[in-house]
Amino acid sequence: MKFIDIKTNLSKNNIIDIRNVINLFGSIDRRRLYEWQKKGYIKKLTNNFYVFSDAEIDDSFVRMIGNKIYSPSYVGLESALSYYELIPEAVFQITGITSRKTRNIQTDIANFNYRSIHNRLFWGYQLNTETFHSFFISDPEKTILDYLYLNPHLNDTKSIEELRVNREIFITLLNISKLKKYLRIFSHNRLLKSISKLMKVLDVKFK
Repeated sequence: MKFIDIKTNLSKNNIIDIRNVINLFGSIDRRRLYEWQKKGYIKKLTNNFYVFSDAEIDDSFVRMIGNKIYSPSYVGLESALSYYELIPEAVFQITGITSRKTRNIQTDIANFNYRSIHNRLFWGYQLNTETFHSFFISDPEKTILDYLYLNPHLNDTKSIEELRVNREIFITLLNISKLKKYLRIFSHNRLLKSISKLMKVLDVKFK
């Protein structure tokens, strides 16, 4: 198998998943992968995942990579809060939610940090297709709940205030009825207290 075969059959804007390559060609000589890296044709992300060196790397592509290299997962937590502009800070790594073990993956393109959540709470995400590269991301309501759930230190008014959640965007984006429905599924007393404090800080009617 030659590199041109890979390039012809896979878009340069897609991730090279070795499992897909094997499905297409039946097998792969992994020595070729090392050779193509040395020649600058491809870049390694992590085991079994590569990208073409001339791929156009933008934010949506990086988010898609985050989904692919550790699956199942969806973009969430700080990355989703920043994506929705619910917090003012820029986020310089991709944070995600997974039903697998918590893990950090460092690549030459970006760092990816995954937080584990129980299978029964692995929902509330959607496929974002607004850009060329589609990716799974938690919806705004689940983003808030996941963040408070996985950060138990956010349990008082001061810590909630320090999040600096944008009130105008919050009330525009979030559906309170949907938030309450999600909260009932979590069925978690500490989370209920945290979200109630957040609502008080934002001066949003919740009860």
